[in-house]
Amino acid sequence: MRSTTPAVRLLLVLVATLVVAGCSDGGGSGGGPPGGTSPTSIYPTSGDPGTEEWVPVAADRVAEECKLDPALLAQADAQIGLPWAVVRYGRLCHEYYPDGPQQVDETTEVFSTTKTLGALATGVVAWQTQDVPSNGRKTGPLTATDRVDHWLDEFSFNPDAQVAHVLAMIAHNADLSYGARRYQYDIDGRVQINRLSDVVNTVVAQDPERLGADIEEFTQRYLFQPLGMRLSRWSNGSPSKTYAFSWSTTVREMARIGLLVTHGGVWSGERLLGEDWIYAMTRPSFEDSNTGYGYLTWLNTLSANGGRTIECAPLTVNHVFPHGLSEAPDCGYASPADCEQDLDVGPWYAAGLFGQYILGHPALDLVLVVKNFDPVGDVGTLWDIFRPALIALDPEYAGDEAAFCDAYDRGAYAPDLK
Repeated sequence: MRSTTPAVRLLLVLVATLVVAGCSDGGGSGGGPPGGTSPTSIYPTSGDPGTEEWVPVAADRVAEECKLDPALLAQADAQIGLPWAVVRYGRLCHEYYPDGPQQVDETTEVFSTTKTLGALATGVVAWQTQDVPSNGRKTGPLTATDRVDHWLDEFSFNPDAQVAHVLAMIAHNADLSYGARRYQYDIDGRVQINRLSDVVNTVVAQDPERLGADIEEFTQRYLFQPLGMRLSRWSNGSPSKTYAFSWSTTVREMARIGLLVTHGGVWSGERLLGEDWIYAMTRPSFEDSNTGYGYLTWLNTLSANGGRTIECAPLTVNHVFPHGLSEAPDCGYASPADCEQDLDVGPWYAAGLFGQYILGHPALDLVLVVKNFDPVGDVGTLWDIFRPALIALDPEYAGDEAAFCDAYDRGAYAPDLK
């Protein structure tokens, strides 16, 4: 049985929202709900491997420790047939490498999943500079509401653009007013998002002794090292980063990034970036331009034909309007789409060329990672293939996919938020 009912969980979320509505968390300025933070109950807190190597859960303990069916995971291995992994409750519950254990440490380019890495690194900069004093241009903390021209002398997109506009890929619009801005996927970063590297380099230059000489040193010091990411390389270690691609990494290190986001920016009990930034990353930034995109991160949205990107999962929506820089009065979906969910637990994902995916389900304290998945399907297919192993041992809906999907789809079931 669940420890609380959906109604009780809703009450807790509402109470938490009221508590934080009048206060700020003191840093991040990511553009989340009022107060600069989201209710802590929407992020699981089960733990992580710290800086140590992952220790896979023993096969005979997976059912008990991970609430996953080992036989059905084996069936998923056969269907996927590619390197993939499952992290639940902060543990490495399952992984599969078709070419054997030597693939565990194999690093490959994961293409546009780099975008989510970049959004995360930028959020860590915001957290680490929250107390830096401002004395004019090119000084002070980094926030999502900063004008880009506060940090850069020249750039090619809208001169009034703020950092959040760049993170949401709408800074190229000549008109940034509500209803006029259009989303354009910046596939190689040259339209706007690669300039975030220059923004970060300007920010960290204020205190190179503490923050590092550039974005490379900063990322190593404040993100890769705390997460125990020893094999990842971003733009081959260059002091200037390509935000659109260029992350070379392993399945396990992709999972660490996924776990940090799913756990709301906390790693081994230490906050690495603000909850408000994570919230804004993993909720629609501007509903009038794209209901399926946050800060360089994809969300569960309605497709053109009315179906969901990820079926049997709640839509990822904001619960407060307007929010951040968005003037949207609501989530942007017409009936019968339900934006009034009991809980605030929509999934998010990073996606790269040829099927590189990191998929986070906070309500289930779950991260799925796969490489080179395109021959099999998309991120929704990954969830479909994996899901039977989870439902088989679900504490309330064991073996009943229809009932599980009905509850989870409505955003009314979050068994692993404790």
